[in-house]
Amino acid sequence: MNKQHRSDNYSWEALQRDPAAFEQFFKSTVAALCAYSFRIVKDKQAAEDIVQEFFSKLWQQRIELQIQISPQRYAFRAVHNASLNYLRDNKFISEDHLPEELQADEGPLEQEMLFQDRVRQLEQVIAGLPPQCRIIFEKVCLEQKKYKEVAEELGISVFTVRNQVSKAYDILRNNIILVLASLMVLCLLGR
Repeated sequence: MNKQHRSDNYSWEALQRDPAAFEQFFKSTVAALCAYSFRIVKDKQAAEDIVQEFFSKLWQQRIELQIQISPQRYAFRAVHNASLNYLRDNKFISEDHLPEELQADEGPLEQEMLFQDRVRQLEQVIAGLPPQCRIIFEKVCLEQKKYKEVAEELGISVFTVRNQVSKAYDILRNNIILVLASLMVLCLLGR
């Protein structure tokens, strides 16, 4: 495996020799791969089976593989192809005709990887919120509970809940602006 290609600090060399690295790679990519496959096959169970089969084959063949792209890119490409094969094999599409939006190109793969990076960044910012602020934000915004419900649950006032949610949004907004600004600088430097 080519040790120069890395994705999220995963090298093919590490995945080849270190079961813990392989497990971490699995945990960090399985949800995104299932979502990606689901967009193609439109069947949750089939998408999960496709991804499980991919990781099973990858584990069994990891020593012999000679891959020239990053582990994450390889995973998305393999799941993309397996999803199309599933559609073909189950007669959802003919062997000679793939819908244009499903043909293998780098666009959807790049978009999915960028989306997953943004989700990871957002999760990191949320995890970095002050503890009470994070708990309240998660209950209101992620669990979609009402301010009054959260206030009663935590034994605080509705006003405190409102202030903490506002504080969380301010922190998120400021961090997202910093991330976007740093991405713009990196893009400008890369040209």
